[in-house]
This record gives sequence, C-alpha cells and structure tokens, in this order.
Amino acid sequence: MAFSGTAAVKQISDRIVRITGLSLVAGASGTIGLFANSGSPGVRLPEAFKTIHYAAEGSNVPFQDCIECTTKAAATGVATAIPLAVVKGGSTTLDFLITITNTHGTLASPDQEIMVRFHD
Repeated sequence: MAFSGTAAVKQISDRIVRITGLSLVAGASGTIGLFANSGSPGVRLPEAFKTIHYAAEGSNVPFQDCIECTTKAAATGVATAIPLAVVKGGSTTLDFLITITNTHGTLASPDQEIMVRFHD
C-alpha cells in the first residue's frame, strides 16, 4: 500500500523540498524518488531539486549519505506518536528511492510534513 492523501510538493530552494498532505495507514509504505527515477515512486521530486555526485576523501559520496529525509506530524490534536521508518536505497538518479513506512500495527499516521534536503 502507498501514501494516503494528495501530495503537495513545494520547492523551497534548489536543494530543499517540502511535501505535505500525505499520511500512511498502519503497516503501509510510501516512496519518494528523484525526478529522473525510472520506476514509479509515489512522489516524484521536482526536476529543479539539484543533486550531484561528488567525491570526498577520494571516493564518491552515495545519495544515502547526502540526501536527508525527515518526517513530522503535521496535524493538530495528535494523541498517539506513530513511528515512521525512513530507508534510503539506490545509488543513481534512476534508482534512488526514499521509503517511509508506518511501523505501527493498527493506527494510521497523521498527515506528515516531509522535508527532503540535499547537502554536500
């Protein structure tokens, strides 16, 4: 199962994107991919979100290390904290994917504010 709701994707800067309007039912996962992702991510980041491969200390820095994804509840009156797991995988603009999973067995998450940042 995927995200519930309608994603509102807002470009904050060339390296920051804010996503709102989404939640996850119990046990569900939703995915976020870069613009050039060759699959079908639940949310596709804008083309203007700038990522580059660069080297530090002589080796390539993988996207898992330089793209950060944070989530927080964006609803009023949230009584129960719902744990969400964020996992990043893939190594190219074609296959990099952020997977956010609601790890609670019976409760849906409230709407989330998801921030995706690229840093070097």
